[in-house]
Amino acid sequence: MAYQMIEIFLTAYDRSDLPGSSIDPLGFERGYLLLADKILPGLTNAASHPRYFALICAGIDLSGDTVDPNRRELVRKHRQETILRLERFWGLANVLARPDNSGGVRGVTYAQAWAEELLRSGATRTTAKYPLLSRQSQYGAIGMYANVASGMRFLNREDFTLTPALGEIAAEAFQDETKLPPTLRRAILDDGDVSLATLKAWGEQAHVEAEVKIGEARCLFDAQHSNPIRSRTTGLLRRHPRKNDQETELSRLARVVQFLRGTSQNQDLREAIECILEFESCYQIVTLAMERLLWLCRHHAAAAVTFRELNSDPILATVMKEIPTRTERFLNTINNGTEAAFRHDLDRLSDVRRFLEDASIACGNAREFIEVVINRHTDIQRGKFDRGRRKMPWLECDDTRINLTMTRAGGRNSETTLPEQIEPHPYRVQAADALSFASAKAAQL
Repeated sequence: MAYQMIEIFLTAYDRSDLPGSSIDPLGFERGYLLLADKILPGLTNAASHPRYFALICAGIDLSGDTVDPNRRELVRKHRQETILRLERFWGLANVLARPDNSGGVRGVTYAQAWAEELLRSGATRTTAKYPLLSRQSQYGAIGMYANVASGMRFLNREDFTLTPALGEIAAEAFQDETKLPPTLRRAILDDGDVSLATLKAWGEQAHVEAEVKIGEARCLFDAQHSNPIRSRTTGLLRRHPRKNDQETELSRLARVVQFLRGTSQNQDLREAIECILEFESCYQIVTLAMERLLWLCRHHAAAAVTFRELNSDPILATVMKEIPTRTERFLNTINNGTEAAFRHDLDRLSDVRRFLEDASIACGNAREFIEVVINRHTDIQRGKFDRGRRKMPWLECDDTRINLTMTRAGGRNSETTLPEQIEPHPYRVQAADALSFASAKAAQL
């Protein structure tokens, strides 16, 4: 069976995402993360290129124990610096080897800019003393992959030590199978330089999109299947690969549900995916209401819209008509679920559940419905902090109208008229596909 590597962008709903931006305006993130853990625990959407796991392990292995092991924090800092240096050399090696096919490298534009500068200057050697991302430790390999690697038992995140069963083996496999050059090894350890020709040649073997060899593939396979829920879900995804580039993640999950209905296996996954589909249906319809309010305010001369004007808006009318039915279907997936694995921690959905129930009750009156939505948004925003300050809501209302606040943040740049135009949460499926693709060689043994 063939697997296709799929590019994935950094999503606003990932645990590893950039901080500080105003996201999740209606408070669906907590429920989303619960449901994502029901089918693919331990993965994140950002950690979608499995080669990073062995790269981090190799960085830890190269650091050795050159610092006094009794000074734990210094040991950790030394290991982190070695990982970061290896990552910078590796990122540059990627773009030197394949200038137009290294999009999976975090900070690829920084590496490309440095490569271009080296070529312009006629340099034949380079150090790793160039910026890879504005804050590499936060947005690069360590920030986006180390927690996942720790959960998969490649390493211990607290002190950057490798596990014997996976981490040490992955580190050795990466170095041996990519043929890490001795001169590059010395440059990593001594913070020295290496020839561009050496780096480019190694980049072909160690490239982010290169086919991993059997040793690394076995480690990825073992990590993927170390969790029984993740193992069963990835097995179902392999059995039901993406049909084409147009098929959405939710459509694919819906096909998996259809396959599971009428069978006696994986019923916890069936119940979880059914809940996901209805959860996202509700998320899209109420988010459409929020987007509509923002759009109308932004395109009104006074940056405000009266309740009288909103009473006749056809998009809001459609939203209010559909919310009760969608909410009922979502609640049915929760109430009718019987599997213990699915029902565990479902109270984390209670907050969203109450909001949807309140919105459904208010759907008979446009003003009451709009107030429910804005009050929910206000509560969610005030629960967030940015640089020590509570965040402001994007909208507020008085007796006669709703208007934009001073923040004027959030919302789409184009008019949204259908719930299907609202991007649903990503459920780590592409990250699971990438793991399956990378470990396929080991799976065939």
